[in-house]
Amino acid sequence: MSDERSEYTARRLEKAARLRQRGIDPYPPRSSRTHTTADALAAFQTTEERGAEQPAVIVAGRITAQRTMGKAAFLDLRDGAGRLQAYVKQDTVGAAAFALLDDLDLGDFIEVEGPLFRTRTHEPTVGATRITVLAKALRPPPEKWHGLSDVEIRYRQRYLDLMANEEVREAFRLRSRIIAAVRRFMDGEGFIEVETPVLQPSAGGAAARPFFTHHTALDREFALRISLEL
Repeated sequence: MSDERSEYTARRLEKAARLRQRGIDPYPPRSSRTHTTADALAAFQTTEERGAEQPAVIVAGRITAQRTMGKAAFLDLRDGAGRLQAYVKQDTVGAAAFALLDDLDLGDFIEVEGPLFRTRTHEPTVGATRITVLAKALRPPPEKWHGLSDVEIRYRQRYLDLMANEEVREAFRLRSRIIAAVRRFMDGEGFIEVETPVLQPSAGGAAARPFFTHHTALDREFALRISLEL
């Protein structure tokens, strides 16, 4: 880890310690989310079309942007379903809760409760009446938050790739749905799924270059299984 990244991590650890000093668990065991960001937006649109009062929702997500303006702040929250803006006002949440923003960073997970409304720019937004820390991120997000392009980092640290690139997340969601559909079909046809060993005595994987390792206990050379499909 570089000195710069170590410094960032140290600062985040200090913030996590300050949260604990204030009696706030930076890693609570559960969330009370009622809506994903997509569900909240859909409910907002439906209620808006009916002209009814907007209900309060509880959404949870990772902070991807934060804009503080005096005693108010806008946060962009992203979950697996999409993005939703949250509006935090000191007069609404209280001075103590608003001060919590000083110990939040990009990448942290939080929960926001409140009614939905449209801002002056017509963007659907959660008017926060309560904010809760769900997970304090100890490592900073990629420098290129919206679109990590370094191939080496993307492949070696796939979690950063999924965090930064929406098209990559969509590709993995599609892959997961395809595999699930294949499994449902095969299960319906009476097939039984059997896991094969991760390490095998001979290399497989078609034309892929095999990865070999030494099994100390058995004193044997093994090849890493490359393809589940094979």
